[in-house]
Amino acid sequence: MLELTRLKDWDRRLARLVSSITDAPGVWGETDCLLTAAAAIEAVTGQDIMAPWRGRYKSEAGAARLMRKEGCENVEDVLGTFFGLPTIGRLLARRGDVGVVEQNGVLCAGFVCDRGFLCRTESARIFLPQTAMKTAYRVG
Repeated sequence: MLELTRLKDWDRRLARLVSSITDAPGVWGETDCLLTAAAAIEAVTGQDIMAPWRGRYKSEAGAARLMRKEGCENVEDVLGTFFGLPTIGRLLARRGDVGVVEQNGVLCAGFVCDRGFLCRTESARIFLPQTAMKTAYRVG
């Protein structure tokens, strides 16, 4: 289980991250949904939890292989089981917490920000209401 502590300036760091995420589609292994959630965790805590995974996949199939190799079936397993982030009620999630939504049968990781739940898909960055989250995880 990760020990994550929020930095004193986490709110400003998170706001800068939100501003930096463009409408461009996610790129596997660079700006996919899991790396977008990890970027929020890094902004809030200063810890890059995905460092061991970076550069190890470049496609959806590659990401799936890596997840299976690490004992995970999906992004929920990565956040909750592999990294051990504690689950919380989705309505208790606050800015900087991460979560998972299900869109058209596909799980997508993201984070809570001042505009709702931000996640990056293969087609674009999207903002959803916090109530759209399937699972939420406390960060710090």
